[in-house]
Amino acid sequence: MNEIYTSITVSIIAISVIFLVLTVLIFTIKLLVHFVPYVAPPKPAPKPQTAAPATATEEDEHIPAIVAAMASYLSQSPEKVQVVSIQPR
Repeated sequence: MNEIYTSITVSIIAISVIFLVLTVLIFTIKLLVHFVPYVAPPKPAPKPQTAAPATATEEDEHIPAIVAAMASYLSQSPEKVQVVSIQPR
């Protein structure tokens, strides 16, 4: 019977130590958050556009797709839609 009381006592001591350590960790984290608050890193500056302008071959490839999309949107045949200029935003 003495062994049961000993095992119960050891279990209670172990659980008490676990909760004591968790409580100390919680208060340590709260203390650190209070004294060392989180500061978001600054947003990176936008990169300047250094891309070279589209070459004639790239524009030649894009124009049929633009014409087809505009014709579909306007419910007209592609022959009736004419793209005069393309300006990137």
